[in-house]
Amino acid sequence: GTTVGLPAGGGRSTGVVVHRLVPGSVPAASAAHGTVLVTRFLEPQLAPLLPYLQGLVAETGSALSHLAILAREMGVATVVDVPGALQRFTPGTHVLVDGTTGAVDVLDPAPLASTASTGTGVTA
Repeated sequence: GTTVGLPAGGGRSTGVVVHRLVPGSVPAASAAHGTVLVTRFLEPQLAPLLPYLQGLVAETGSALSHLAILAREMGVATVVDVPGALQRFTPGTHVLVDGTTGAVDVLDPAPLASTASTGTGVTA
């Protein structure tokens, strides 16, 4: 289903939900895999994480907050004011974040899950 918050810009992107990231512990390549941070507040200390994110969803906040402006400038799809986002979008959920419309959609599981048994002899 679609959940709608306030659009904060940055375009559209898909990714897998995480609730916590620690600066310096996440390889830059993780952005290519589509990490979407779901958080309660747009806290300034989250700014160093923006280069690692494809999307940002916050339960509170404004499109004019400092973090939302930074995210928009970096092309991170951002939606704010999504009540209950932490409960709706649990870690590992694949979502589409649309910073233009404010929509956050739960998608089918990531395609990588279906390639786990492609003749490697290793089962997940």
